[in-house]
Amino acid sequence: MKTFRNIIIVSIIVTAFACNNQPLKQTEKDTPAIKIQNHDTVIVKPKNKTKGNKLKTCKYIVTMILTTSPRYKQLVKGLNEAVVKNGGLNFGVGLEGSPNPKRDSVCCYSSNYDFSVYESYTDRQLSTARFSFNPNDKQLYEYDAVQDQLKPIEFDRNLLIKYKSLCE
Repeated sequence: MKTFRNIIIVSIIVTAFACNNQPLKQTEKDTPAIKIQNHDTVIVKPKNKTKGNKLKTCKYIVTMILTTSPRYKQLVKGLNEAVVKNGGLNFGVGLEGSPNPKRDSVCCYSSNYDFSVYESYTDRQLSTARFSFNPNDKQLYEYDAVQDQLKPIEFDRNLLIKYKSLCE
C-alpha cells in the first residue's frame, strides 16, 4: 500500500512538471540576429581568434562575406519578426558544406562554402535561401531554385584581403 501511494505521488509530480513544459519566451534582446549552424549545434557568430594578431577563422571570414552582402541584408530584413509572428522561434544561417569540413566543423565536403538561411519552428526547420562562396574565383553566389543556377551577388570585397591572408 505504501509503494502504491509513492508511485501515485511520483506520477503526480512528473505530470505536473511535464504539463508545465512551456518554451521560454525570448525578447529581441535575448535573440541574436544571426546564428551559425554546425550540423546539429547552433552557435552565435564564432569567436575563434588566434592570440597576438586576432585573426578570425576562414569560416568566420566567409560568414562575414555572406552576412555583410546587400542581398543577404535585404532577405533577412524583418525576417525574425515575421517568423515569430507566424509562430516560429527565429531564423539562422547554417554552414552546410566546406572545402575543409573537419576544420570548419561541418558534416559535408563541398568545393565551396555552402550556406542556408533557415526559419526555425518548434516542429521543423524551413530553408528559405541558399548561398555559396567559391574560394577559387572569390565570388559569392545566391542559388536560384527556379532556374537551378548560382547567380553572382555583390559583397564587401575588402573582406577578401582577410580571406586571402588566412585561408590561402
